[in-house]
Amino acid sequence: MRRSRYGAVPTGLLIALLLTSLAAPIVYADSHTDDSGSESGRSYQIVQGTQVLSVEPLSGDEPVEEFYDYRHPYVGSRDDPSWGRSFSSVGTTDYQRDDTSILMLYEGPQGVSLVAVHDKYHEEPSQGTAGGSLSWTVGGLPESGEWAVLDDEYGWLTTNESKDDIFRLDAGHRAGAPGNDGAPPVGTDALLSWVWTTGRSDGVAYRGLETDASIVINPAFNNESYHRYADDRRPDVPPDRPGANAGYNGIVDNWDVVVPSSGDDDVEHIELDSLEEPVAIRSTSTPPTPRSVSLEASRIDPGDTAALSATIENPGSTEWTYEAQLRVYDTNLRTKTVTVPAGEERTVEFTQQFGEAGRYEIGVGNEQTTLTVGDPDASTDESPFDDPDEADDTEGADGTDDRIPGFGPVAALVALLVVAVGAKYRTGS
Repeated sequence: MRRSRYGAVPTGLLIALLLTSLAAPIVYADSHTDDSGSESGRSYQIVQGTQVLSVEPLSGDEPVEEFYDYRHPYVGSRDDPSWGRSFSSVGTTDYQRDDTSILMLYEGPQGVSLVAVHDKYHEEPSQGTAGGSLSWTVGGLPESGEWAVLDDEYGWLTTNESKDDIFRLDAGHRAGAPGNDGAPPVGTDALLSWVWTTGRSDGVAYRGLETDASIVINPAFNNESYHRYADDRRPDVPPDRPGANAGYNGIVDNWDVVVPSSGDDDVEHIELDSLEEPVAIRSTSTPPTPRSVSLEASRIDPGDTAALSATIENPGSTEWTYEAQLRVYDTNLRTKTVTVPAGEERTVEFTQQFGEAGRYEIGVGNEQTTLTVGDPDASTDESPFDDPDEADDTEGADGTDDRIPGFGPVAALVALLVVAVGAKYRTGS
């Protein structure tokens, strides 16, 4: 008798699994909503167009200056921990990538900071890619914030050197900066423009996001940046350093958000959709919540469509993009996004067909109401949820049905019978 390594499936186990599958409801995958925030309980999000990222800050015991670890030789003494010739962020090399600009939030003992690092530092420059250029105009900086790191700032620290980068800061947003290169464009808080060469990085850290804020970055990458060495694309402006080498004129291909990872890696890179669209970095202690939900009709016939409206209220002092999930009991059916200005409210509308009679608790967030479909005492073997109206759409909604069918009773029965027959076959001679 030949016996395989697969043992027989006990009859009692098959019966238990079968009964469980028959009693269990059909379950659908939840739409992902990450209510991430800092250790202090604040919520953060990064938004670009329809891309909404709920962000948890990286955290550490050191201030953001040490986390970033910007090195240059103009700190006064070789004994200073910041002394070095990298002109780059040495502390964030594990997160850096060649030809990529990264955004992240960092929470240290002095608060939460917005950190950006452009490109990747290599101890041996020849191992890196060509440097590049990019610029930001920035608005919405918190009044209580400060520049923890301006990379590169060394030109303000010595009379013998001129720095490559340009930082023009509004009078109300110069805290922490050792210098200033002039006024930014009207209506903005800062103009930050960087150039760097092969094997180096550039960047910034701005501390003060433990208050309600919405920082908006308008980017200009590569040839579109405010200044770019050896660049003659503007015929009415003399080229910036026309004799500079090609090591300054590489291309930044990606713009990533770096967040803590729930997997084996320490962090995860999430690529932003565009190098051209503005990005908002938002912080709040009171994100929007549903204030009420209501049905157009509290009773419908089987096969009819229910229409539900949810009022989303934002009690905070900064606008927020809220992800509203339509749910029946604990099953999330779909998600729509809506941006709610500070102190205001917005309405999100859903439609959903119901194919089976019964009473259903339907709602958004913690708000719910009861929908009666046909005769609630009647029962069938049909799925209670029919295909939703694909034309149903609101701001930011993808218009798709996010449900993924799980095992229904019939499918489970067939699968178990197949397992049983297979087990019997394997254990035979």
